Amino acid sequence: MSMQAARLSVSVPLALAETVRKRAGTRGLSGFVARALENELERERLGAYLAELDSKVGPVSDDALDAARCAWHKR
Repeated sequence: MSMQAARLSVSVPLALAETVRKRAGTRGLSGFVARALENELERERLGAYLAELDSKVGPVSDDALDAARCAWHKR
């Protein structure tokens, strides 16, 4: 299956570019960056969804947040 691609030109700090190139390795920079962009878009969609929930049902209580933090640290 062939996927169309678009060429983008971006500028990033030199140290970040070097780190990403090392991390991407033989998998390729384009695939690494595409996955990073997809992940960022998903985080933004999740943030918008959580904000919508907050506006509809109210924010999560401090007690519930404390309980979740305690449960998370047990793992």
